[in-house]
Order: sequence, then C-alpha cells, then structure tokens
Amino acid sequence: MNPLVTVLMPVYDTPRQLLDQAVASVLAQTFTNFELLLLDDGSSDTSTLAALEYASLTDSRVRVFRQAHRGLTPALNTGLHLAAGNFIARHDADDWSEKERLERQLSFLAAHPETVIVGSAVWMHQQEGQPLWPVEFPVAPAAVDHSFWSGNPFVHGAVLFRRKDALRVGGYRDALRCSQDYDFFWRLSQGGRGANLPETLYHYRFTAGSVSAGRAAEQALAHRAARVLAAARLRGEQEDVVLALQAAGASPENSPFRSSLKQADHLMLAGSYGAAAQAYLRLLRSRPASPLAWAKLLRLGLFQTVPAARKVCFR
Repeated sequence: MNPLVTVLMPVYDTPRQLLDQAVASVLAQTFTNFELLLLDDGSSDTSTLAALEYASLTDSRVRVFRQAHRGLTPALNTGLHLAAGNFIARHDADDWSEKERLERQLSFLAAHPETVIVGSAVWMHQQEGQPLWPVEFPVAPAAVDHSFWSGNPFVHGAVLFRRKDALRVGGYRDALRCSQDYDFFWRLSQGGRGANLPETLYHYRFTAGSVSAGRAAEQALAHRAARVLAAARLRGEQEDVVLALQAAGASPENSPFRSSLKQADHLMLAGSYGAAAQAYLRLLRSRPASPLAWAKLLRLGLFQTVPAARKVCFR
C-alpha cells in the first residue's frame, strides 16, 4: 500500500551530523504512514553517502534515489514525480521537525479542504544549533495572499501540500535556480488557499554554505522575477520567465551592494562571525561613506557580544 505522505528531502553533500538529525526527526513523527524520499543530487562527500546508506538500512520507510548533480530545482521536480504519497511534506537536509508536525498539518488540511498548502511558525537556529528566535508567519489565507507581494510567507522546508496540486501548476520552474519556492508557493496558493499553523513545528538552520549566503544576488533577482510573473497573472497575461528575469535585472532594486550585505547578514546569523566581519569590511572599503554598512558592522559586534539583544538588534 502506498504511503499517504512523501517527505521530500533533497541532499547534496550535507554534513552527516546535520543530515542524521534531519532524518531522525522525520522518522520520529507521530504520524507514521509516510515515506522519506532522500533525493541525492550527486553528493561526493563520503560522510554524506554513508549517512544515506545508513538511513536506508535503518527504516523501511526510507527510500534513497541518486542522480547526477543538477541543482535544487531539478531535484525537487524529480522528487515530485518519484513521490508515492498523495501529500508532499518538504524538508531540508540540515533542518529538523517537531514530532507532531505531519500529524498537525495533515489534520489541518483534512479540516480545511480548500487549503492547498500549509506551513507553520519556525524556530531559527545558528549553524551549530544554537537557538536564535521563533518566527511567526501569516496564518489566515487572506494574510498569506497579501504578504506574497512583500516576501515569501512560507519556509520551504516547513510546508505540506497535495502532490496533484503541485503537478497541476507545473511544479517548480526550472529557470529559477534560487527562490524557486517563492514562485511555486505563489502559483500554488492562487489555485486555492494557503495557511500557516501558529505552532513552531519546524527548526530552520542558518548555514554559512547555504544558497542564501552564497548566491544572495541571484536569490534577490529571482524574488523580483516572481513578482513580475505574479503581476502578469493578475493582468491575465501570458507569463514569460525569461522576460521576467530580464525585467528583474533591469530593476533599480538590482543592487549587488545590498545583495552582498544580505550575504554578510546571513553569515552573522549562521554564527560565522569572522567571515561576516570580513564581508562587512570588504563592503566598507568599497563604500566607506555607506551608513548602512557601518550600522551593520556595529550591529555585528552587538549581536556577537550580547546574545540577549540579538532579536532586537537584527529586527
């Protein structure tokens, strides 16, 4: 009998300690009728490969699929087509979930069949697991719809949706290598309703080597392109991803300096304080009169030395 839920977890050279924690949190779920699809996107790290092998031998619900490295977006689309479950629960390989996550999200969708995607509030953590703060996201569908215009109202690894709905909208756009979830969730929500549970059911880890830190400029470009595409849908026009990316690149918002500041912020949140300081100093050398760069460097010092003030000084 097919599982009701596929937990889709793409993996690419994830450190074993983090991957083991992510897998263990899924296998400990109170809802048990699921498969854990570990989609290895061409990992070469021996510890990652060992963790995948161990997971597949530990629990019969674990299925490992390996492919040549193609990137996150193609891996996600492969996972959508390989999934055996009627529902897809996304999960990142370096995060972890509370044990009631699947049970709570499935119960919500059963009680609200008009909802096509459900996420949750999320705890943010540094790379080594130190807690930062919980983050709440829009709960009601109307608030979710409105918030898309300013940013992603979901955390990618924290969502659950129906596989048939994901395939109906065409899955993730291959042309978007970053922020593919933002565009995908927006299209998905426009075919029904989106919601978040107020409980913190997922734990998100900032890592120094993540996509958000290493490709901040491309991520910002894809965010703007998603808004261009959403505006075209609103006007009833045909969507053109190539033209949307071109328009996003020509936007006044396309600032490499600000993208680099965001990258440095991410390093700070990950706890890589030395790398963050070097990044801020490089930006100050390029723009010594920038009050924003000076403020962020000063904030780094406060963030590092006064943990109790972290949430206030970052917000």
